[in-house]
Parts: sequence; structure tokens; C-alpha cells
Amino acid sequence: MSAAQNKHPKRCDGHSVGVIITDPATLRVLIGDILDGRGWSGVGGHVLDEFSGYGEAARGEVRQETDLEVVSLAPLFRKPKRRRNPCKRGDGPFGVGHKWQLYRATVADVGALHCDEKSFRKLQWVSEAELQELADRTLLYVKGKITSDEWEREPGLTLSWVKWFVLAGMVKMGRWNLRKIEKAMLKDKSNRP
Repeated sequence: MSAAQNKHPKRCDGHSVGVIITDPATLRVLIGDILDGRGWSGVGGHVLDEFSGYGEAARGEVRQETDLEVVSLAPLFRKPKRRRNPCKRGDGPFGVGHKWQLYRATVADVGALHCDEKSFRKLQWVSEAELQELADRTLLYVKGKITSDEWEREPGLTLSWVKWFVLAGMVKMGRWNLRKIEKAMLKDKSNRP
């Protein structure tokens, strides 16, 4: 990662959204390959940078990162959940981590998809079976069964997104294996400034 990629002009606000976009016609899920090589993730970002609340941020991040317009937006949690995931911007007002709201969304016209080059290398629609394969690859990486070079060539899900897809019921992962991934996420130096 270059020094230019590692500089963030904004401080962490401690509030984040994640959006799982599904296509009801094909039952596929939209994921993006993150620029810095950490793997595939859903759409997301900080809330208070440009938005007044979680729902507005979810719609805005989808529009910014994919050019798609949200038709339906359903929160996965009754209220935002605190998660100790490191932030590239450094610690926020709550220390390490964010208060997260995760959403399921559908969009108006999947054909209008356009990848924001500041967010992702590419976007891709995948089945839940393919999502599971990416999560399993992440676990193999955490267990040391995939090298960094192999990961760079063919990454799995980002360490932080495995749990979100598990909580959304789209990926199956045993509690101990998920715990290993979460521990690796906390130690991941690429997530820090």
C-alpha cells in the first residue's frame, strides 16, 4: 500500500454502515474487490462524513460506490451494534471500532451498475454458494493454508465482512472459526494507519 493510499483526511466518526445488495431476479449478491487487496466486501462506509444518519448513509454509499439507486432498505439490527474492527483512519470517539448498522438492499436497475474506482477494483454479482467459497478461502488464509501471494492473486472475503454475511444468513461458519477470523481482523496491520 502506498503512502498516498494510506492517508485519510477525515477522522473516524465511529459510525459505519454495511449494505448487502441482492438482485431479487437472480438471487445474487453484489460484492466488490477492495483496492488495497484485503479482499471482497459489500458496500459500506462511515456515516457522519457526508450523511445525517445510518439509512441515508447506506443509500448514499450504494449510489457513490455502484451508481445504483436503492429501492428497498431493511436493517439487520434493531439498533446499531458496536464492533471492535480497526479503522484505517485510526481510532474513533469510542476507541477501536464502530457502531454498525447492516442493511439488506435491492436496487432499481442492476444494469446501471458502475464501479467507483476509488472504492473497488471491480464489482461482481455472486451466488450464495460463491460467497461461501470466498468465506472459506478467508478462513484458509487466516489458518495459514493460503500464502499472501496466493491471497493477492485470488482473495476471499475481507476479514470484517465474513461476520456480516454470517449474521445475514448467507454464509455458514462455525463459531470457533469465526472467532479466529475476528481475532485476525483485530491484528491486521493493513487496517491501521
